[in-house]
Amino acid sequence: MEVSGGSLRDDQRDEGSGRVGLTSMLSKAPGDANRGSWRWTLYIAELTAWGATALIFVILHVEDLSSTTYRQALLVTVLVAAALPVLFRFILPRARSSAWVGWAAMALSTLAACVFYGLLRAEVPSAQLVFVPLIVIAGLVAGFPEGVWAGLLASVGYWVTAVIAGGRPDPVAGTVNSMLFLLSGSIAGLLASEMRSHYSAEQEEHRLATAVRHRLLAVLDAVDEAIVFRDRRGITRVVNQRAGRLFELDPDSYLGEPTNELLRSIARKTEDPEGFMETFQELRDDPEVELRVWVDQILPHRRQLRLYSGPTFDENGALVGRIDVYTDITESVSRSAEVERLFEEARRTAESYQRGLLPDSVPSVPRINFVSHYVPASGRRAVCGDFYDFIPLSDGRMGLVLGDVCGIGPGAASDAAFTRYTLRSLANDTPDPAQLMNRLNAHIQGHIGSERFVRMLFAALDPERAVIEYVNAGHVPPVVHRFDTGEVQWLEEGALPLGVEEDLRFKAAHVDLHPGDMLVLYTDGVTEAPRAGRPFGQSKFSDIVAEYGIGTPGELVQAIRRSVEAWAFGGELRDDIALVVCQVIPDATIGEPTRELVLPNEPARVAEVRAFVLSFLADLRAPIETSQELLLAVSEAAANASRHGRNAGARSELRIRCALEGGIVRVVVADDGPGFDASEVGRPDLPDRFSSGGRGVFLMYQLTDSVEVRSGPNGTTVALARDVFGGRRPPEPPGDIIDPAVKN
Repeated sequence: MEVSGGSLRDDQRDEGSGRVGLTSMLSKAPGDANRGSWRWTLYIAELTAWGATALIFVILHVEDLSSTTYRQALLVTVLVAAALPVLFRFILPRARSSAWVGWAAMALSTLAACVFYGLLRAEVPSAQLVFVPLIVIAGLVAGFPEGVWAGLLASVGYWVTAVIAGGRPDPVAGTVNSMLFLLSGSIAGLLASEMRSHYSAEQEEHRLATAVRHRLLAVLDAVDEAIVFRDRRGITRVVNQRAGRLFELDPDSYLGEPTNELLRSIARKTEDPEGFMETFQELRDDPEVELRVWVDQILPHRRQLRLYSGPTFDENGALVGRIDVYTDITESVSRSAEVERLFEEARRTAESYQRGLLPDSVPSVPRINFVSHYVPASGRRAVCGDFYDFIPLSDGRMGLVLGDVCGIGPGAASDAAFTRYTLRSLANDTPDPAQLMNRLNAHIQGHIGSERFVRMLFAALDPERAVIEYVNAGHVPPVVHRFDTGEVQWLEEGALPLGVEEDLRFKAAHVDLHPGDMLVLYTDGVTEAPRAGRPFGQSKFSDIVAEYGIGTPGELVQAIRRSVEAWAFGGELRDDIALVVCQVIPDATIGEPTRELVLPNEPARVAEVRAFVLSFLADLRAPIETSQELLLAVSEAAANASRHGRNAGARSELRIRCALEGGIVRVVVADDGPGFDASEVGRPDLPDRFSSGGRGVFLMYQLTDSVEVRSGPNGTTVALARDVFGGRRPPEPPGDIIDPAVKN
């Protein structure tokens, strides 16, 4: 079957190869005769016929023939030569549709061969070979069966002509010649069939490849990415239409050209042309490297592009070329930035709302030190449902609340607010922890979603007897650090969370605290902080409480927070951390009031530090003038900590500790920044009036009696001391600062 169109012609394929001679001539078939097609085979058969005719002319002039034989053979040869164009131009092309035409042409050709053989048989020994070109041509043009038939027909003509011409051939010679005729026809037919089969397969493969290529190009032109493909020699082979529109260039003008020309055209339209070209210099050393870079385009429009350049390989793993994909991410980046801005705004609003649920300060209770701390979760889980509170009860006890609403986001924060304020309302007339939690559970059932529940621990602290009555509704168990023995005691009593069962009845448990003991309440954000799928765990938490429980509540809170952040990968917390530490003041310091505050190290929190210290001094009834001077010194220390003591890449905190030691007020400001060489800090002189800094340290030394600075890799501590009472005995603090028994 002849297939024309859609493939390269053979003369186009061999163009520039420099081959000449027979091979080149045979490869240049006229028209659309592709190599291996029927027309190409017909062309080869015609060349064979003309070659045989020319050979006969040579034989006629070389052999010593009689004049009669010569004239007769020459006449037949001329007639055959005249018939060949008609045969190959008109008769044989029609033989494909009309079989009888082909058979008639074969019979006439055999008759002509018989005439030649009869004329030359007596004077040319190998005259029978005149049948061979005929047989070969029949096999080439028609195929294997026709080649065999042509051999048989030539054998019959050979024997009949020999008998008519005057003598039967030698049986052995005749048999050999007949076998030669059959073999020639068979070989020619098989060769033609194989060539046509190969040609058909090649054409089908080419057709499929062309269809795939056209569809691939259609797909490449339809995608929203600009795509450039170059072969391993660096020649551009594909530039899709999107690349033309993106960079305002003609894709066809760069096909077949070195890709560097295209890259230079693209580079001229970027913000950093040299940097763009340098990106591709890596390919000289490693042509198989993958490149992923961001490109800022300025012409014809300002855009942000993401470029991926990677190698392509064939099925054997050999490098074929490289593909460059330019993706316009301008709109997505803008959309992402807007979404991130809106999310951050919503997160800050929800976080601000959630922080508004927390008490502004810890209460002042005789013989008790409180320190509370809250660390929000990181990233998109930054708004969770953790909260804590301090509720004065009607029987004189102090209620401690630590809760965790299931879920994240504004909904969890809203349910936390509802739970907190409902609990405050019910606590006005229900001081008993068990009854209070029963009422709260019944109220929550009808007001929060069925998919939510609340884990909560409520403890009623009697500060005079240091006795705690508590109810644990599904919360993580609190711990008590015993000052005398260093033991960490887990309070395991508990029940189901609030909102799970409507008729649930809670039971209260009791624990006695002794001077120096610490009660530590915490949320599951501490013990469940993940690291490679493993939680922080209660064992590590217990070890930290045992190690730092001998210090102050603020030191213990900071140790827990730092340990959890160090455990979590990159300091990313997946849940809130809420901590409340309650310490019974040791007997040795019961007359020396102490307060601690732990808060984020941010410039906006300096005002909270001032309010905290001012409240402590006011409770001590310290003189106003000295209080203001000490307050100014503390403010400078806190401002320096927020400016220079922040830990880059992680959360930073300030710990403020106020203590009365005799008549001296000592205030400690501690940060967790990188630290500095404290030996370089001495008592400074008054800085130049035009200098940009240095007055803070000067004021601290001028407004206090002593300044101690300790700094290291884990942070800086500044201790300020001031005799606020001028050497006089301090007035008796009110009952909310020390135990009333001390007054006597």
